[in-house]
Amino acid sequence: MQIVDSRVTTFLNSIERGSHNTKRLYNTSLNHFTQFLRPKDETPIIPLLKEGKINVYELLDQFVSYLNDQRVNPVSIKVYVSVVRSYLGFQDIDIVPSKFRRRVKVPRYYPDQEEPLTLSDIRTLLEYNSNHRLRTYVLLLFSTGLRAVEAASLRLQDVDFTVSPTRITIGRQNSKTKRGRIIYCSDEATTHLHKLIQMHPYKKPTDFVFAMKPHTKSPMSIYRTILEEFQRLQHITEKDARKENSKRRKITLHSFRRTCFSIINEQTNSEFAHYILGHSNSPYWTHKETERRNIYHTKCMPFLTIYQETRDNTIENALREKDITIKLLTNRIADIELHQKTQSEILKHLTPELLERIKKS
Repeated sequence: MQIVDSRVTTFLNSIERGSHNTKRLYNTSLNHFTQFLRPKDETPIIPLLKEGKINVYELLDQFVSYLNDQRVNPVSIKVYVSVVRSYLGFQDIDIVPSKFRRRVKVPRYYPDQEEPLTLSDIRTLLEYNSNHRLRTYVLLLFSTGLRAVEAASLRLQDVDFTVSPTRITIGRQNSKTKRGRIIYCSDEATTHLHKLIQMHPYKKPTDFVFAMKPHTKSPMSIYRTILEEFQRLQHITEKDARKENSKRRKITLHSFRRTCFSIINEQTNSEFAHYILGHSNSPYWTHKETERRNIYHTKCMPFLTIYQETRDNTIENALREKDITIKLLTNRIADIELHQKTQSEILKHLTPELLERIKKS
């Protein structure tokens, strides 16, 4: 059996309208389904399913067994089966959800506890690193919580060095949630961004920040190259351990995003952390940009700095600003107390006769 149908292209094109990456995922899933069907025979599968000659639930259950034998991750199995169900529905082959749950058993996923990433771990990685681009990329991921591909997609025009902390604009075309946002990076990351950009003075505002070659068109090629460099660095520092019964490493580029979220959540609140990371369920989307920048600058940035000297200076500056604010508030309170005291003295000397005279006048 096989998928021989011109409607596959139509189906994938309809998916691409929502997201190109989703189309690639759907294409991969259908390729797995094709590989599963290939050993059976050359008969097209769709007509047999429509005529009821093949039980769709048994077929999907066999597909799950095939993927499981191929040692595919349970999360991926669930996604692949979901895509095949979507395609069959596109072909007018109805699948009853209650029957599917009873007859098709997808392996359960029991997630491993994520490896915590400490400042010491990040310093160790950077101490063995001689690649300035990778150093800048890591510092940016840690201080902004950007997704790895979002960082690779940054263009020179997206980075605004005229404000402090440096403002970064994430376009909706590069965001996973298709919602643009404004975030900020630490002074430490800003210094390295400046150096990286100065190393390539020929770049135009529309060029990618992390591109090493002129006329680079795809951020995915930048991401893959940086990922290879990061994995080599992990091997050198012996931080390339893998999760149990998995090909995935305990520390990945996404680990910096998780660490950033934890720090911002601890220093502010979960709503602000969700906004910085680009999650759509945060009320901070409606707050003024200057307010969000001030929160990041005073409460988050001191703890999103790797090296102690920069970290101490950042904390010292934040404390100095707090001292100035406290002094201003103290002076304001003193002025209010003096005004109230003056008003009290005036009221003490205010007699009924004087009040009458004031009313008549």
